Amino acid sequence: MKRRARTAVWIAVAGLAMGSPGASRAAAGDADGDGIPDAIDKCTLDSRNASADCDTDGDGYGNVCDGDFDQNFAVNSNDYARYFVPSLKSGVPASTGTDMNCDGSVTQTDYSAFFAPKFKGNKKLGGAVPGPSGLPCAGTPGCM
Repeated sequence: MKRRARTAVWIAVAGLAMGSPGASRAAAGDADGDGIPDAIDKCTLDSRNASADCDTDGDGYGNVCDGDFDQNFAVNSNDYARYFVPSLKSGVPASTGTDMNCDGSVTQTDYSAFFAPKFKGNKKLGGAVPGPSGLPCAGTPGCM
């Protein structure tokens, strides 16, 4: 699904889920408060996916919350050394999702704002795992 179409779906679903004036985020199922209902949110613990919703590796977790480039459900030194460092050195995103802010290149911002908090296990941003997704196919290749 194209980004523009996906955004329109999110807006439509968010509008339906939070349509009543007194509706709360909890009632709408929006754990991170980004306006995207958990049922279609690719990163329910990191609200920054509202502005960067890509999922390069197609595993059901958006790039902004998925520093697990080798798909072993942990963000560790292997993800850093084998995947992130080569992309950071070249600036060229890998098919594993190293362009974490989805701007077309791998820079220091991808590292400091997105990868490092996952690598360090920041529990507020999802800890040392890709982050839960409301999609039923989350964690499987091709999940969109």
